[in-house]
Amino acid sequence: QAVIAHHYDVPASFYQLILDPSLAYSCADWGHAGADYPLASAQRDKLDGICAKLALRPGLRLLDVGCGWGSLTVHAAREYGARVTAVTLSREQAARTQWRVAELGLDSLVEVQVRDYRDIDGGDYDAVATIEMGEHVGAGQYPAFCSLLRSRLRPGGRLLVQQMARAANAPGGGAFIEAYIAPDMHMRPAGQTVSLLEEAGLEVLAVRAMRLQYARTIRAWLANLEQRFEEATATIGPQSARVWRLYLSGGALAFEEGRMGVHQILAIRS
Repeated sequence: QAVIAHHYDVPASFYQLILDPSLAYSCADWGHAGADYPLASAQRDKLDGICAKLALRPGLRLLDVGCGWGSLTVHAAREYGARVTAVTLSREQAARTQWRVAELGLDSLVEVQVRDYRDIDGGDYDAVATIEMGEHVGAGQYPAFCSLLRSRLRPGGRLLVQQMARAANAPGGGAFIEAYIAPDMHMRPAGQTVSLLEEAGLEVLAVRAMRLQYARTIRAWLANLEQRFEEATATIGPQSARVWRLYLSGGALAFEEGRMGVHQILAIRS
């Protein structure tokens, strides 16, 4: 919880400076988009793609594990009529998500909870999504994490994991990210994650690699930061603003050079 607070419990106004209006803090889906395709459209395409893979429709129950600033939660409820339980450890993220839900009149469809994933009650969800949260689970806890995700699904329910990966012989995020951004991050090659999901009793249906799309996403965030650097400095202070500039620059390079990847893994509880 302390690690999550360090990275995410900063003013939402800072994330509004660098992210698209949906506040999606994860890899966008640029597909075959041209050079001028906007970040907001690529993020919407990503959210639509996730909802389609999960086969969401009005009335189905979605569990959003590590809901971030509520981009998928809001999109699934507003555009697909899903009933969403959104879970996060960040009080700042929970407050912002709840504010968005209320502003859009989605209170009857969305419940936002501040809790650890291990404390999620009940099961029988039609779909579960965890978007770039699994990196924070840790190596030792990941098998139990996979089992918990399976246990929250009804038979035939679908799981969508979007998660960063580390190349087999490369350092991934490296010492800077571990020291200044997310000390708890653990990544592995995508094949190992697939194996862990299968060992938990899930059938993996599809794996989609999105490495170069993440490089483009981070470059878009970095461009936003550079354009609004004075505002960012006023919001989080000069030292933190410089850390973010270096973090985004290095992150984009890590994906471009193939030291890190990101994948969408679709699975089903049979």
